[in-house]
Formats: sequence, structure tokens, C-alpha cells
Amino acid sequence: MQADALTVASEHRVEQLHLRVAWLCGVVLFLEGYDIAAVGYAIPSLADAWQVRPPVFTQALTAGNVGLLFGSLCAGLLGDRLGRKPVLIGCVAVFGVFSLLSAVVGSPLQLAGLRFLTGLGLGGGIPLAIALASDFALPIAQGRLVILMSTGVPIGLTVGGLLASQLVRFLGWPAIFVVGGVLPLMMVPLLALRLPESVALRTATRRHNLVAALFQNGLAPTTALLWAINLLNLLGLYFILLWTPAILHSTGVSPSWAIFGTTMYGLGLIASPLLMAPVVDRIGMERVLTCGLAFGALCVLTIGLFDPPFWLLSVVLCGAGIGGGSQAGINSLSGLVYPPAVRATGAGWALGAGRIGAIAGPLLGGVLLALGWRARDIFIVAAIPLFGVTLLMAILGRLRGSQ
Repeated sequence: MQADALTVASEHRVEQLHLRVAWLCGVVLFLEGYDIAAVGYAIPSLADAWQVRPPVFTQALTAGNVGLLFGSLCAGLLGDRLGRKPVLIGCVAVFGVFSLLSAVVGSPLQLAGLRFLTGLGLGGGIPLAIALASDFALPIAQGRLVILMSTGVPIGLTVGGLLASQLVRFLGWPAIFVVGGVLPLMMVPLLALRLPESVALRTATRRHNLVAALFQNGLAPTTALLWAINLLNLLGLYFILLWTPAILHSTGVSPSWAIFGTTMYGLGLIASPLLMAPVVDRIGMERVLTCGLAFGALCVLTIGLFDPPFWLLSVVLCGAGIGGGSQAGINSLSGLVYPPAVRATGAGWALGAGRIGAIAGPLLGGVLLALGWRARDIFIVAAIPLFGVTLLMAILGRLRGSQ
């Protein structure tokens, strides 16, 4: 009886620990989601304040994503070498400080420089949070737990949009960045006190070349597909997320309503992992993601083909967000397919490949806006990579199903 009681108590402590890790990492991802989208929400007001056209901010959007790229690559490697916890705390501090400094910029060039530095911290947070949550998750619920934790990013995007629309109205655009800087800095002491280090990493056999290990032991096809999937999905996601406020504003919609329309896309990003998490264990991760990605691609194509009125456009944007929100499941795949010794590197480099698409998305949107393309034509272009990632996810499902 006493042994049974000790076993139950031990299992309860383990469950509490993995839920605490998931909650803390989820809050970090919430703050990341807000800060990643902050510049997109600020662009309409900055364009009016500085009397410039929205394409001028292509440089700032691109610089932020270049920072995200390098942050993902470097932080993943450092997390597997030095430990997940200290590197994650450092990343949160970095994006908090530089987001706060973004509130005092006076030109698009200054904004671009600070968004690059902010991106270095933001890029590392997601793969490290994925690795930590995967390390502590119970094997039977690993995918479901990481998907639910990853909901923090779209919740941050969406709540950020709702908050930004009010901050812009009453306090002006600098308040967007002040909030994005103060909250992460407040989070740093809590992480230092309450976030444990990964036991799985301490007991894992260390690899000499972490990146090469991603292509060994039969992982090469999965790694190549994950990189391509991340690239195409983040290209489409950032194309829509960061440029939709400016695209809607260019059609005559006010800045606050332009933010609201993009926030509907964010609601879809939240709904997506919440809908997928309960069924991935029964139906299969790749099969569920393929369906979600296909639905989102069809919604984006619908916007381009039919040019719906604003109220209907907002609803369809929510559907498009369900496809984009499949990124939470794509992230969880990195935690599932890689062993603990290279888990942060695998997640970081997969997201690093995705950041190439995230860089290309804002660049492409800026070019199309500068060329005077109509909003509906821009959405048709955005649907192309989304159908591509749907196909690749189906291929990955067939590959992993045959292993």
C-alpha cells in the first residue's frame, strides 16, 4: 500500500512538472507571438505618422525575419550544447530589451536595425520551448502537448492585434513596442526560478556534429521534408500576417479596421491547434495537418478569386488562419522525430529553413504592393506556396507511415 501511494505521488509530481514546463513555455510563446507581429500592426500608423508608403517598411519586416533565421539556427545549437533553460532565458531578455527600444525609433532604417536584433531573441525562443516541452512530456501525449503549448504563438498574435488596435487609437504606435518589451522582461525572473532544465538532455549521448546528426540514422528524408514544409508554410503565413493590414489599408480601410481584419486571421491560427490536438493521436499527425493545410489554402484562394466584402473577407481570413495554424503541428513534429540530444537543433534548423520563407514572404508582398497589384491578385499568389506545403505534408505522412 505504501509503495502504491509513493508511486501515485511520484506520477503526480511528474505530471505537475511537465504541465508547469508547458505553461511557462506557452507564456514565452505568447509573448513571442505578440512581438513577432508587433511591427506589422504598427505599420499603418507608422506610414501615416512618417508620411511614407507601406512598401518602405519591407526592409524592417525583412530584417526582423533575418534575425529570426539566425536566432533559430544559433539558439538550437546552443540549447543542445549549453542547456535549454539558460539559452531560452537569454533569448527572452534579448527580444524584450530590443522591442522596448523600438518604441523610440525615428526612421524606417532605425526600425529595421532594431527588428533584426529583436529577431535574434525571438528566433531562439520557439525551438527551445518545443525541445523543453517535448523533453518533459509524457510519451503518449507528446504531440498533443506541444501542439497545445504552441497555441501561445497565435494567441499572442491575436491578442496582440486586439490590444494594438486600442493602443494605436489612444496612445499611439510606440505603446505597441513598449508592451512588447516590458512583459518579456518581467517574465525573465519567473523563468529563472520556476523553469527546470531538461533531464533528457543531461542523460543523452552528446553528438560531435549536431547538424550532421539530423541527416543520419534514416533522418535525412524527414529532415529535408520538414525544412521544405517549414519554408513554404512560413512564407505563406508571414506574407498574409505581416502585409494584410497594409493591403487592407490600401483599399481604403482604416488602420484600426485593417488590424481587426488581420486579427480574424489570428483567430484561425488559435482555433487550428485547438481543433487538431484532440484528434492527432487517433488519426495521425501528418494526416490531420494535411487536411488543415488544404483547407487554409482553399480559403486564401477564395479571397483572391471572389474579392468578398469586408465582413465576409474577415470570416474567410479566419479559415485561412486555420491552415496557417498548422504550424503548431509542424513544430511538434520536430519534437517527435528527433532524439533529445539533437532535438533543439532539429527544431531550430527546421524553423531556420522556415525563416527563409518568412523573409521571402514580406519581400514578395512588398514588391507586389510597389508594383500596384490589386489585393485579390496578391492573395492568389499567396495561395501557391500553401498548396505546395499541403502536398509535401502528404508525402511526409506516407514516408513516416512506411517506416
